[in-house]
Amino acid sequence: MSKRIENFLKNLSLEELVEARDAANQLIGSYADGYFYICKVYSYGRNWKQFPKNVKVLEDLCYEYGGDEGVLYVYSNNPDIGKVYSSGGSYFVPTMEDYEKWHSYDLLKKLIPEIEKEWEEWENRDNVPFNSRPYFAPIHSKEDLESMKKRLEEYDMNFTAPVNANLDENE
Repeated sequence: MSKRIENFLKNLSLEELVEARDAANQLIGSYADGYFYICKVYSYGRNWKQFPKNVKVLEDLCYEYGGDEGVLYVYSNNPDIGKVYSSGGSYFVPTMEDYEKWHSYDLLKKLIPEIEKEWEEWENRDNVPFNSRPYFAPIHSKEDLESMKKRLEEYDMNFTAPVNANLDENE
């Protein structure tokens, strides 16, 4: 910190220091560095997304969810994203559109086998012990499942999938 700023801050009361700190934090949080950051947070059974506007706010978020309080996955078009440690990993993706297309594709790819398994268990419920039977029919109908399969087959693969930015050349 420069001497000029330090001397200025020494002359402030506690209330003014707190006000200055809050104003500085607000400025830091709203400063946009020109890249996008998508943070997927998984903590104590909950999950959500956050969209920091700069690397400093991203690093603070990564520190907060460094493994003990949750896991954080970072997706960004910042070419230096690999320098930011994230408990879930840091991934480079060129555009927001690429991320959205990939995410939608990935979700379909994971959801279809889960729904198929639910239907298989539901249709086989009479052949398993009573306490192992599913309680409810699957939420998605077989028509929904077929529609999802068709969408997956016809999916526009014109996107770039995120690349793990933390891997070095030897891995």
